[in-house]
Amino acid sequence: MERFIMGEELWSVQHGHRMRYLRLDPAAQAGRRPPVVLIHGFLGSSFSWRFNIPVLARDRAVYAVDLLGIGYSDRPPAGSVDFSLGAIAERMLVWMREAGISNADVVSTSHGGAVALMMAALNTRRGSGLIGRQVLVAPANPFSRAGRFRLWLFNTAFGAAILRRYGPQVPHRGDQDRVGLHHWALGRMYADSSRITPETSRGYRVPIQMPGTIDYVLAVLRTLRADLDGLVPLLPEAAARPTLLLWGDSDVVVRTASAEALAKSMPHARLIVLERAGHLPYEETPEPFNRAVLEFLDDGG
Repeated sequence: MERFIMGEELWSVQHGHRMRYLRLDPAAQAGRRPPVVLIHGFLGSSFSWRFNIPVLARDRAVYAVDLLGIGYSDRPPAGSVDFSLGAIAERMLVWMREAGISNADVVSTSHGGAVALMMAALNTRRGSGLIGRQVLVAPANPFSRAGRFRLWLFNTAFGAAILRRYGPQVPHRGDQDRVGLHHWALGRMYADSSRITPETSRGYRVPIQMPGTIDYVLAVLRTLRADLDGLVPLLPEAAARPTLLLWGDSDVVVRTASAEALAKSMPHARLIVLERAGHLPYEETPEPFNRAVLEFLDDGG
């Protein structure tokens, strides 16, 4: 099966289910910077960070996960695993402890950003020291109104049926690289959809078409609205460590308008808006994205 691998491919097993992650660990060197953990968005995977991992790994160990249920990780049977933000965050913290990762800088995006917010709040509350600085790239947040109708729709029996019927694959004029709702969704995430290459489309399509993916999608959506609302009182704890908010100026998925409201709720958070970028600036405009991230992370010494 075609898959993106950069560095060492490893697996974490929790309650009988395997979560895949990649580790790129340059030769040990005295005084090197803290490790970086990368957490992808809703239908992404470690593939999403293909333009960022080599840059971050110049003097850091980098860990890029495929969250359980998506990417190339296991698809647990429907209803057997909790996919609320709190449960996903707990699994990630367990993984970090088991992998020996501490004081890690966390770079996350979209749904993964909401997971990271929950992780950071739990880390602060427990004083566990697992998380250092954090970069949140257009994180799903309680102040964003975009997509609420679709969220409601897919939580109905009719909406679930639409996802099951059309989510994995819809033939589109015979073009095998442009099939399924995933391609429509990917186009919305770019400020300029002409930047989407066939390799990018395939990189997202292959894991989405794996059996069990739609069960994961529906499980996440089932609690997402309540989960996001529940983040509001946790935001000060989530931002106890230095935090960078990064947004594309043309984001229509988690609209840039929600960025300022989120920043006001997170003491000491810094906001940067990247020009000519949509919801995925790390792959649509990787050079300014990498520069902003490194300047922020390196500022910590």
